[in-house]
Amino acid sequence: MNRVFVLLVSALIVLSVLIVPAAKAQDPTVPVQRKLPVRPPVASLYCLPVSAGFLESEAKASDEMKKCSAGDTIVVPSRSAGAIARMCDFSKSVVAIGDNVVCVMVLPERASR
Repeated sequence: MNRVFVLLVSALIVLSVLIVPAAKAQDPTVPVQRKLPVRPPVASLYCLPVSAGFLESEAKASDEMKKCSAGDTIVVPSRSAGAIARMCDFSKSVVAIGDNVVCVMVLPERASR
């Protein structure tokens, strides 16, 4: 009787060692949720004064930059390569459409060399 009891207890121990990890493997893992830093939304507008200033001259468009903010979208004639280099933020998208370039304005304006 004593031998049967020892055999039964050892069988239960072996089964518990084998069954518990198998049961744990069935549990879905819960992903750790990290809080991402909250960034304020960037308001991007179309800057009409700068785009309209190019109808007169590059100097007029540069003067009109004071009325707009960094991140505003502008339209620059593609013939004004210097203005594109000074006014466009090349870390954002730059799109060529016909005779114009649409880009995001960078402030302060880069100095020409």
